[in-house]
Amino acid sequence: MFKRDLNKQYVNVYETYQCYGGPEEGGWWFMAGELVECLGPMPKVEAEAIAKAIRFGTDYKVKSRYLMGNSPADGKDPNGIPDDDYIEIGGAWGQTEVISLVNDEPGEEFFPAERPRYE
Repeated sequence: MFKRDLNKQYVNVYETYQCYGGPEEGGWWFMAGELVECLGPMPKVEAEAIAKAIRFGTDYKVKSRYLMGNSPADGKDPNGIPDDDYIEIGGAWGQTEVISLVNDEPGEEFFPAERPRYE
């Protein structure tokens, strides 16, 4: 059985956002993110305290921002008028959010590793 080493925990900090998956079933979205920082290894108690401070703090180095697709033309018809029928697949939209997770291993650079597909 796998035994966790509570003295080797990592705080993985991600900037997350919603991406457009495609038009199926009226349009669907998925969460994606980029690793901003990985702290550790450290004891679990310390990792949990740091992760909590990042989640509830207002002075973390990555600030929330608003994303509008793949490019300035994303979500606009050929005449430049906003139209959801022209949203490009994979484009990130909306307010980003910083999340911090305590894990047994350093975080991956991006998630998901591959863009999900509608089935």
